[in-house]
Amino acid sequence: MIACQLTPIYTASAIQHEVEGTAEVRCIVSFDGLVHDCRVLRGLPFMDGEVIETLERRRYQPATCAGRALEVEYTFYIDLRLPGREARFQSR
Repeated sequence: MIACQLTPIYTASAIQHEVEGTAEVRCIVSFDGLVHDCRVLRGLPFMDGEVIETLERRRYQPATCAGRALEVEYTFYIDLRLPGREARFQSR
């Protein structure tokens, strides 16, 4: 569950080149809900850095097992649309 929702800000180059699509990024969500060690599996031109920055600023409620917080690896699918359209985050 997301504790702090953030959306990537489109870069000027991405707007100029009308970049849209889905980025796939794998990250670790630590036991304290911090996101780190992100790596782009499938990127979008001019947006990879912004997507990673946004993910690493987000905060999650950590996964738990038997009441203990866990560090887990998530794959995020970030659907990016030009400004005025919706960007969505998903994890699997």
